[in-house]
Amino acid sequence: MTERREGGGPRRTIGTGASRPGGNLQQLARHSLQFRPSDVRLVLERVHSHLVKPRMSAEELLDVVRGLGFDSIEAFGTRIGLEQRTAESWSRYGLSRDAAQILLALLSYRQRLLEAMDDFEKETQIPLDGFFENHKLP
Repeated sequence: MTERREGGGPRRTIGTGASRPGGNLQQLARHSLQFRPSDVRLVLERVHSHLVKPRMSAEELLDVVRGLGFDSIEAFGTRIGLEQRTAESWSRYGLSRDAAQILLALLSYRQRLLEAMDDFEKETQIPLDGFFENHKLP
């Protein structure tokens, strides 16, 4: 997966903590040591977001992932390294609203990028879509 630097520290791979055996427990223990009373509000917001706020429906999610260039939620999940059972859950129950906002932002970005590519191609007569397809970019 993609790497990034945090605070100028050593590089680390994104998204690997929860995929290791015990990764979630280690993360929970690490965060518990840093827990402050003011964090209760944040925890309650997470619970509210997942249980009370309306979810993006599975149909809406399918429209979004198709807009991102994927045939199905499962294909999208495979491409981003999502566990199969999570993709199946999303296909059946949809997606929490806060996570949906991220995907909607990506879709908006992709649409702006496609418009910019079209404008570039009209001005220069140099096609970019083949380049993106060859590099498997959505």
